[in-house]
Amino acid sequence: MLPVWAQRQKVMQHAQFVTAHDVHLERNHHVYVVRGANYWQAMNLGMATGPSSNRSRVLHDLQHLSSLGINTLRVLAASEASQFGPAPDRIRPELTQAPGVYNNDVLEGLDWVLAQLPRFNMTACVSLGNFWTWSGGAPQYVSWATRSRIPYPVQWNHKQQVFEGGDYDEFLAYTARFYNNTSAQKWYREHIRHILTRTNSVTGMPYRRDPTIMAWELMNEPQYIKGYESELAQWIDESAKLVHALAPMHLVTTGAESKNGAHAFKLMHASRFVTLASCHFWPLNWGYYNATDPSMQSIHASISKMHAFVRNNAKWARSLNKPTVLFEFGLMRDNWGKWAGPLDAYDPHAPVTHRDQFYRAVYKEVTNNLDSGFAGAAFWAYAGEARPPVHPMEITWTGDPPHEPPGWNSIYDADVSTLSIIQSFNSTLI
Repeated sequence: MLPVWAQRQKVMQHAQFVTAHDVHLERNHHVYVVRGANYWQAMNLGMATGPSSNRSRVLHDLQHLSSLGINTLRVLAASEASQFGPAPDRIRPELTQAPGVYNNDVLEGLDWVLAQLPRFNMTACVSLGNFWTWSGGAPQYVSWATRSRIPYPVQWNHKQQVFEGGDYDEFLAYTARFYNNTSAQKWYREHIRHILTRTNSVTGMPYRRDPTIMAWELMNEPQYIKGYESELAQWIDESAKLVHALAPMHLVTTGAESKNGAHAFKLMHASRFVTLASCHFWPLNWGYYNATDPSMQSIHASISKMHAFVRNNAKWARSLNKPTVLFEFGLMRDNWGKWAGPLDAYDPHAPVTHRDQFYRAVYKEVTNNLDSGFAGAAFWAYAGEARPPVHPMEITWTGDPPHEPPGWNSIYDADVSTLSIIQSFNSTLI
């Protein structure tokens, strides 16, 4: 039996981790509400050298986010390269060059970023994969396993400055094979082991024992696809079980959008190894918002949909006795009047009339549901001091992934009105 002092030390160490208690999160014996920002580009920006590295920017961004009351960053710990050469609209350099082959410089970038977060009183939700091609993701695992080329969906052509691409249903059918392909599953779980058994090269702290990591996310936006329900549920359960076995002190979340109703939500969060539910809300992407309509009716329709979405997700999370977090929400800038051109809404100077109304409504609704299942929210996404490139093919690492136009949903350090709304939400919860 441990002596009393050792038992107390163990309890104190455990308290540093974010834990789930019914529909709430706790840290250091206090309720922990996620006041979050998406900062997916952190791993590459944190590299010591290279065209994507910018540690001084990261420190500036973290300082600014901290001043706004942000306490959680959602970051990516996965990106996969194509065996057919440079792929369109993808993070570079990729973390995984081929199954089991890692770029150590990128890994050390992740180490460095995680090492900075305690200075700013932040934790991290770390995503172990992606359903979409902008980081390689699940379709790249399928490509490796089947030695076939990915049928890309519609994406932003940076050179031509237009959206173009293939059939979305064909892409879904291709990527769904990830859930039941033996090789893809083997390589994905090897990646989980590689990351979770890593020791941070900066701090010397094993990832699995680091309280800076709030949660491990299985994948960004794994899709609920009819015909693959049982395979999806099995993948979630087995993957979450592995994460829990390797890092039992950390929360495990799915990364789900939770846009497909109660049955899909419960199927994707029923595993006892999933300890934190997930949801995202995208009014433009889901067809609720007309970006060229300046009327109040347009944005109010989106806000009404959001109200129902948040309340439903709170109800479904309560039914599983688990907290949930709105890990993504966002909206583009105004795209009418003076800013009605096809590229104008991506301009950092475009107004944010509807965006600010939407952000204000989201934060209010989440706050109203903090005792009913919600444990916070994280906006998408922080660009900080970055701006869209002058030359279209240049990488500037705004808050928009490479398959989208730079500036689409980015929040800049000069977006004073939006930042004020974010800070106001955070300040009421500190």
